[in-house]
Amino acid sequence: MLNGLEAAEAVGLKLKLNMVVMRGINDQEICDFADLSLIHPWSVRYIEYMPTIREEGWQERLVSGAEILKRLQQHYPLESISSGQYCGPAKPYRIAGAQGTLGIITPMSDHFCNSCNRIRVTATGRLKSCLFSEQAVELKPLLPLGEEEIVRVLREVISNKPARHRMDSEATMAAPFSMSNIGG
Repeated sequence: MLNGLEAAEAVGLKLKLNMVVMRGINDQEICDFADLSLIHPWSVRYIEYMPTIREEGWQERLVSGAEILKRLQQHYPLESISSGQYCGPAKPYRIAGAQGTLGIITPMSDHFCNSCNRIRVTATGRLKSCLFSEQAVELKPLLPLGEEEIVRVLREVISNKPARHRMDSEATMAAPFSMSNIGG
């Protein structure tokens, strides 16, 4: 795995490594991923587990962003760094002296929906204002209409982003989906 990442870096790609942290599955690797930021200029981002497939007992797998941060602070001197325009929902940190950065994304324990600057295009060409929204716009029919119409639709989708998702509520949870179908 590292050979491919290092090859991508060698040709000038800026790398972000996302780790969905799951208790009992990979949470013991939090520091291993952080170590990558020490020697590489990569952005390592930890994402709280989200119940997208409605797995029973998903709450037991959730490692909160606060717990991830606490575990990192037990091993490394962390400094909070300012988030750039394209940082998105990640709260960025750097291990003192590291080449890369760390980010913690908290969709479950600390909603950031009101400041989210992301939209999604699925693998099938559907535009979604939110990862968890069931509403989507088919992009393919818009292509022959030209750039102006596409920009208008993009702005409309962005302006109608929901105030918050409801993934933590069984009653209002979206239909189950696999992240690979969304592009996440």
